[in-house]
Amino acid sequence: MATLSYDGAPIAVRDDLSAAQGLVWDRLGSPGTWLDAEHRISVAAETRHAAQCHLCRHQKEALSPYAIAGKHDSLGSLPDNWVEVVHRVMSDPARLTRSWYRRMLEGGISDGEYIEIVSVLAHVVAIDTFARGLGFPKQPLPAVNSGAPSRYRPAEARVHEHWVPTIAWNQHGPNEADYFVGNPSNIRIALTLVPDEARSFFDLASHQYLPGPAMQDFAQEYRAITHAQIELLAGRVSAINQCTY
Repeated sequence: MATLSYDGAPIAVRDDLSAAQGLVWDRLGSPGTWLDAEHRISVAAETRHAAQCHLCRHQKEALSPYAIAGKHDSLGSLPDNWVEVVHRVMSDPARLTRSWYRRMLEGGISDGEYIEIVSVLAHVVAIDTFARGLGFPKQPLPAVNSGAPSRYRPAEARVHEHWVPTIAWNQHGPNEADYFVGNPSNIRIALTLVPDEARSFFDLASHQYLPGPAMQDFAQEYRAITHAQIELLAGRVSAINQCTY
């Protein structure tokens, strides 16, 4: 049963888009690869709560976030190092460092858990931002479904140019053959240590943005606004958020 609805929204939402977001929301409350459903929902709730954190605000204003010590204002349902990951990625991602990432692992977060935490956060931000732009309330978080994480780790994942292990575009195994199609794309590699998270996020992106082939098909417009208008908005948002990609 769908847990996400835009009934009563001030603007009509495309059926394919609401369906894609609905799949994400239903999946959010189910066991993942490294996190059970309870932890996935806790990460989602902490993602929403992070904007209220005084420590994050002071670190963001500082010349270096690492010069400001303290404890995050959290909901108290996650370990401190999980809260640190959620809050720092939410509040100041442009100034994360490899040494910070290594400290998170040394604090007890596995690389697979780290990727899944970041992925849950990214899914929630994508859908919450959409609702905000629509002038619609945030969707209620789904109920927790029982079950154990799959703990699937692709044998082909290695540390390449990223901080985390990833699957190189031409080195995937048969289980990921469905994902590695089309032209190589560096950004699509980012979450591949946890393939189901990569699949989910870029399926959502294909509906909220454009499918891969449509991005370079300038002979046809697939949305209510043009390619140029889409890229103008994307570029401006990236600049505001200090996205160096």
